[in-house]
Amino acid sequence: MATTVYDIEEIQLSNGETLVIRPLTIKHLKKFLAVIKKMDDPSVTDEDQVMEIFIEAAMICLEQLNPKLAEDRDTFEDVIEVPTMMKILEIAGGLKLNDPNLAVADLAGVN
Repeated sequence: MATTVYDIEEIQLSNGETLVIRPLTIKHLKKFLAVIKKMDDPSVTDEDQVMEIFIEAAMICLEQLNPKLAEDRDTFEDVIEVPTMMKILEIAGGLKLNDPNLAVADLAGVN
């Protein structure tokens, strides 16, 4: 029997559909990281811009997990809430936004 070396999680979208989330393949992870890197741009100064980056990154995650949903931003925004999106970013992209070490580093100006 094979051993799974990563977490798989099932989440329910607001339309009742179930989505199985697993880490991105390297191909998709490269695209994901290129989008997340946009947050380093000094012109990203408000929450709306950060939200746009998160949406774009989550839609990249869905290219692998649910391609139909990844192609339709209106449907994406209708069926995915912020906590769900953050869970997708965490499991699929490895982005841990609530990591206390990140918060401490940010306060210390380490980032």
